[in-house]
Amino acid sequence: MQCLRMEFGLKINKGMISEVFLGDCMDYMAQFPDKFFELAIVDPPYGINAPNMQMGQNLTRNNGHKQSQSTAVKNRLQRLNGGGGKLKNRILNTSKIEWDNKRPTQVYFDELIRVSQNQIIWGGNYFDLPPTRGFIVWNKNQPWENFSQAEFAWTSFDCPSKVFTYSNRGGSNEETKIHPTQKDVCLYKYCLDRMDKPNDKILDTHLGSQSSRIAAYDLGFDFYGSELDEDYFKSGCDRFEKHKLIKEEIKEKGFASTELSKNNPILF
Repeated sequence: MQCLRMEFGLKINKGMISEVFLGDCMDYMAQFPDKFFELAIVDPPYGINAPNMQMGQNLTRNNGHKQSQSTAVKNRLQRLNGGGGKLKNRILNTSKIEWDNKRPTQVYFDELIRVSQNQIIWGGNYFDLPPTRGFIVWNKNQPWENFSQAEFAWTSFDCPSKVFTYSNRGGSNEETKIHPTQKDVCLYKYCLDRMDKPNDKILDTHLGSQSSRIAAYDLGFDFYGSELDEDYFKSGCDRFEKHKLIKEEIKEKGFASTELSKNNPILF
């Protein structure tokens, strides 16, 4: 599949680049010379078939046996009624169910390492990667043991391991999710702030919700990314443009007039 330039390369602040493409990441990376990016920060499919996992289910209620189908599959087959439980509208249960069927091949990782000087790879525990000292753990402050309470990122950095504690519930996480594995912008800011240097170029081969792009924009890094799914790509671009507009309004006026007019239309 050829890369389609669906979103322009944006010159944002004094030459800062934010460039994203709709297309296969392998085609996209092939355009760049060796070690072009100082850092690749990626969150590829883990290949664990997450929508079919029994996440959030208490297996003791079924004598320890898994159900025949996950909530995601049942939702897709429209077997749940309108009142079907607290988690029925959770993004994992309403999104496309085939997105996590396959993990990237070794060819992908070889190409990623070719074009980048360093890498942060979320879900590194699912992939055949070399031993690392500088891994990152995201502690989600998740109280329910039936859900994942942490996520692991493999990194190429020779440094002490790090733990980032940030709840995946409440706060900025009240934002409507547009991708089943959407990570918060704060998590990407944490990674970029500690692992990158000014003027570095950032690559994300699996844009998803574009949290990485928003973090790079806020911190002033040049950013390049690709996304294969057109729906996620368009939703992510809309999210980025909304974030950029709010930032520009705050810088110019001291407040986000767009958000105020939406929440208090009588004032505008």
